[in-house]
Amino acid sequence: MTHHGNPKITFISAGAGSGKTHRLTQILHRELSSGLVRPGGVIATTFTKKAATELRERAREHLLGQGAFRLANAMGDAKIGTVNSVCGQLIERFAFEAGLATQQQVLEEVQAKTLLGKAIDTVFDGPSMSAFLVVVRRLGLIGGGMWDSSDDWRDHLKTLVDQIRANDIATDRIAGFAAKNASDMLAHFPKPAGDDLTGKLMQAISDALPEIERTAASGGKKNTNDYLKYVRQFARDLASGSAAWSDWLKLAKAFPEAGLKRLVEPIADAAGRVAEHPVLHADITNYLEQMFSLAAQALTIYANSKRELGAQDFADQEHLLLKLLDHPEVAEVLGDELDLLMVDEFQDTSPIQLALFLKLAGFARSTFWVGDVKQAIYGFRGSDTELMQAILQELPSLGGVKEILPASWRSRSELVKMVNAVFGVAFSGTLPTSEIELTPMRSDQLPGPPLANWVLGGKNVGEIATALASGVRQLVDSGYQVLDKGDTVSQGCSLRRHRHTLPFA
Repeated sequence: MTHHGNPKITFISAGAGSGKTHRLTQILHRELSSGLVRPGGVIATTFTKKAATELRERAREHLLGQGAFRLANAMGDAKIGTVNSVCGQLIERFAFEAGLATQQQVLEEVQAKTLLGKAIDTVFDGPSMSAFLVVVRRLGLIGGGMWDSSDDWRDHLKTLVDQIRANDIATDRIAGFAAKNASDMLAHFPKPAGDDLTGKLMQAISDALPEIERTAASGGKKNTNDYLKYVRQFARDLASGSAAWSDWLKLAKAFPEAGLKRLVEPIADAAGRVAEHPVLHADITNYLEQMFSLAAQALTIYANSKRELGAQDFADQEHLLLKLLDHPEVAEVLGDELDLLMVDEFQDTSPIQLALFLKLAGFARSTFWVGDVKQAIYGFRGSDTELMQAILQELPSLGGVKEILPASWRSRSELVKMVNAVFGVAFSGTLPTSEIELTPMRSDQLPGPPLANWVLGGKNVGEIATALASGVRQLVDSGYQVLDKGDTVSQGCSLRRHRHTLPFA
């Protein structure tokens, strides 16, 4: 069975509780029973190991229930697992073509995160960091201390590294992205000023300061004293080259009492031209160049660390398989063997994973993608909902069709209606109503409120955590109960006997 050619893709829009696992199980049974799909020709990816196990077991139970004992017993031949477990199986299968040993050491996610974190920490200690941190401070991307864990720029670097890996960008191409990012960003700024804005601002402050000081000393209003304090500190920072660009904007909008307004207008005018400042433009370019450079350095250190351990991480597996799928012999084998491709949680697909799924779809006889853009929560791991929406727009040109699961079988009607109302507004410009609103199917009446809104007190993380723990304790003590999956009040069972108290409603 060679299936080269245009992929035959069906996208299933499946909102929360709409029965997607049941639908996938139906598809597996139908396709396997047709005789056109072999258990060993099935690849199904899920987001978690638990979901993979559930899909496999429910498919086996469904087949057994239909009397398809041979197919049920053969389900062990299907490749059903997380994206990376399936990648690992395929790489092991084609290890010879990849030039690798059949047994590969793969870092677990926690191990990889720790190793990558050490690589990023290493580049923080580089010799050029002091000058870079001056720029970072002017851009307002650093906290109170040099290594404050709340520093935005450190978080940005980690995000950048993750995005580079999720998009499968080669290290030697990273520098070019810095220049492109800087150019694209500065295109929204006015052209750099030809005059000396810092000098003008310093002169305007110098001219106005004596009169402001006299007014403040002779009983000026509170806003005049506040303005004087701010201007003095700003002038010191400006003279030392450490004034944040955001402080220029604050100064442009700050004024003393009404009688001094005309006096300080030259200060506000000069400060208000901050977007034209050539040094700001240079700082933005410098920051981006340094960030991309640090990212490249960190990834090189990380790659060396993995090489020393003789190990790969999940992104390496995806990168390797993507290259392997272009190998003529691998393509020929998969074109003959791959009958059915199923992708669950499609909305959380990263760019490199999307590339993998598209290539695999080209080999498969039929392909099913299941997802819901409203449930996309893994942007921090490289997923991009815009990719999902873009590929769905191209679905007709790929010979694909869309199917919608319209009903909610999980939640009580009050919750479904509330979510419909909220999502109806949030996604009105991006999704059709049929993909936003679900029809509630549960008719049983459940005790207790359908929704609880917790307002947590506290001014810092510790206090908020304590408030949350207190709320959970109160919820547990209250005896609030929920039904086990599959149980309903209408079954006539004892509610207390068939429910379990949970920490969250």
